[in-house]
Amino acid sequence: MVKKLWIYGQPFSGKTTFACGSPNHYVLSTDGNAQYTTDSYKVITDEVKVEGRLTKRKLAWEVLKDEITRLEAERKYETIILDLVEDTYEMARLYMYQKLGITHESDDTFRAWDKVRTEYLSTMRRFINLPYNIILISHEDTTKDITKRSGENITAIKPNITDKVANKLAGMVALVGRAIVDGDKYTLSVKTDEVTFGGGRLGINNVTLPLEWEAVAELFEKK
Repeated sequence: MVKKLWIYGQPFSGKTTFACGSPNHYVLSTDGNAQYTTDSYKVITDEVKVEGRLTKRKLAWEVLKDEITRLEAERKYETIILDLVEDTYEMARLYMYQKLGITHESDDTFRAWDKVRTEYLSTMRRFINLPYNIILISHEDTTKDITKRSGENITAIKPNITDKVANKLAGMVALVGRAIVDGDKYTLSVKTDEVTFGGGRLGINNVTLPLEWEAVAELFEKK
């Protein structure tokens, strides 16, 4: 059973280390930090080639899409890890800016926002539907306060990406969990409520387990 999940948390909360505990993995890394946890990775960034007097730039989003095409055609790995998700959304934005000839979505009223999201989400669906275990990794955002039903103001805990995109991505995976580090204890919290973004399709909620691949994989096998 392939496993599709999205893990988010603060920096140094063990997300990438956890993901690299998965079987036969390959990391698509946007920040290059995968080099500290695995030898099997590719850094997703702009590729620049100088040919004579010409400089050709291949945007990072195009590099990622080419990687997805390659992974569709071969079955060399069991697990593909995308680290970090929010960086890929910015890559898609820059790609669409160039394609549409704009410098910001507001340059094209509401159409550009829709075009960027459509480009991004259609590609992410293609990626998540690859016949591998898929692990998405994000940092968490705790910069927004919300008002609970009781009237209490509290900080929302969610992945560091726009709500509209986050909700769509969550619908493409089976599990969304938050990585938490407390001293030398690393855990994964699978919880969804009015404050915390998480949950999934495995019929579980309010569960905390060790941030280890074997523990998370067992949740899928029980389903």
